[in-house]
Amino acid sequence: MLVVSAGRITDDAISSDSSSVLHSRIDSHKKTNAQNIERRRLIVSSLITIPFAAANSECMAVQRAVGSAEQACREAGNCLEKLELDGLIGWNWGGKNRCDPSDIRCGVDGTLRTTAIPAKAAPLSISDDGNLLKITDIINIRLSIGKKESGTLRIGLYGEKCPKSVEQLLAFCGDQGLVTSERLMNANGFDLITAPIRLRSGGILSMIYPEKRVEFGILSQSKAYAKSKRLSKAGEDFVAQPRPTNADQIGKEKSARSHKVAGLVSIPNNGLGYAGTLLATDDEAFVESFGIIASGDETLYSSRKVIGQLIDEESMAFLSRLSSLATVKGLKGFLPGLTNGPPLLPVIITDLSIQINDDTS
Repeated sequence: MLVVSAGRITDDAISSDSSSVLHSRIDSHKKTNAQNIERRRLIVSSLITIPFAAANSECMAVQRAVGSAEQACREAGNCLEKLELDGLIGWNWGGKNRCDPSDIRCGVDGTLRTTAIPAKAAPLSISDDGNLLKITDIINIRLSIGKKESGTLRIGLYGEKCPKSVEQLLAFCGDQGLVTSERLMNANGFDLITAPIRLRSGGILSMIYPEKRVEFGILSQSKAYAKSKRLSKAGEDFVAQPRPTNADQIGKEKSARSHKVAGLVSIPNNGLGYAGTLLATDDEAFVESFGIIASGDETLYSSRKVIGQLIDEESMAFLSRLSSLATVKGLKGFLPGLTNGPPLLPVIITDLSIQINDDTS
């Protein structure tokens, strides 16, 4: 009698007449198992390779994302059967088919555009009801893209309309940094180490929503601290600054205007540290601290509010470039199917300054 149980074949009693049939079934079973194992190996390999490639080498990330296998399954129309999810979704990044991500004409999908995406006009500093929004402070952020390109974003803030929100963002971008817990700052007696949260220390362009908005923040407070001290890691004594406790005060401030035009600067409704899910640790709470809108759409920003804007055409042109950069596909490079993600080329803050706007015109 042939017994098939839990993926195994055993023979309690096998007659000589059924021997050939048995061997045929065993061979078929082994072949199916081998195919299943190989399929699982390919899936796991694809999920692991992307984040490591993105973290360790620009070239590795580019070569992995989508190549000949995905292109072949598209042409054959069997991407789902082949479990080529990248090809099924329609990405065209990687291999020999992609464009150079440092080329200004290189699109998010890896294809070469005939022209760069045109910049939009800088927004007027006017609220929805037609009243003037006074720009009280200006933040200048100098960024490098890869090794060959750079530009500056000049952000004007509506300090009179959103005083608490603007004060928080200025602290985050300032020399002193954002301190959310004085208790931690005075915890030397308990052998704890902490540091203010500074955009100038570890700050990057952390997320791109292609041609919709770009987000700035700090990936990890502990890593930023370790880097500032030239350490390999912060150590177990380091304690990250928690999310601000004045979220209720900042939450009472309404958006200065609707998200209808490009070039507006927004933060989470409850302030910095409250973007996305609250399941993130304090160490990673400031990954998406503030964003700049590249395409106005009120339906996309129900959980955010506008507190400022870009103030010149050069900044708008650079915003257009940033929002069209190639991204590490998927959620932080892990899950397929998403076009938003960190930039494929590193975008780093190289200079940051704040000035009071004394222009009364």
